[in-house]
Amino acid sequence: MMENRKKVGLLIIIAAALILAIIIIMFLKKTEPVVDITPVIPTLNTGANLVASDNVPIAPTSTPGDAPRNYQTYDISKEAPYKLNAIDASKTAALFAEVLGSFSNQSNYENVTSLEIYMTPKMKEWSDKYVADLRAQKYSGEYSGITTQALTTKVLSYDEKTGKAKIEIQTQRQEHHVDTLGASFLQKMTVELLKVNDEWKIDGAFWEKK
Repeated sequence: MMENRKKVGLLIIIAAALILAIIIIMFLKKTEPVVDITPVIPTLNTGANLVASDNVPIAPTSTPGDAPRNYQTYDISKEAPYKLNAIDASKTAALFAEVLGSFSNQSNYENVTSLEIYMTPKMKEWSDKYVADLRAQKYSGEYSGITTQALTTKVLSYDEKTGKAKIEIQTQRQEHHVDTLGASFLQKMTVELLKVNDEWKIDGAFWEKK
């Protein structure tokens, strides 16, 4: 009987504790402060009395691409005029030797006529007679030709005042006959040049005798 009373008393204590806890929780909920979560919308001042501030960034009126560029002009007229030299004479002579020395009997002598723009009147007179003599010869009908390549150049003489130069060209040449390729050989050409209107012109060309 005493044991049952103890159990009943314990249950009463537990129940009272639960009720007290519930009362405390309800009380705390009622005393929590109410927070207003309504967003605050700022109002725009549409009046005319606006105060400018140095701290307020101003939108740029131009893009970076509109910024003036630092262009530097170059006046080519102030450049010193180019003066022909021995190197220019050597290049002209080498080109002349290669073209003149490369031909075939089926090319209508273009190796000579195409070079007339590089010739002085005296050299042009020679080329006209040379081509005329070749055309007067009877054509056998069989192909023949020769190719020429300039290897080295050597300045034999160069006079800036008189505008004259003499260049020696070492060439390598090879003959062709129908389907036969001949052996290659070396042959020099001496080219005389004359400066005309600030251009090197060919005034004479002489093959070394084989």
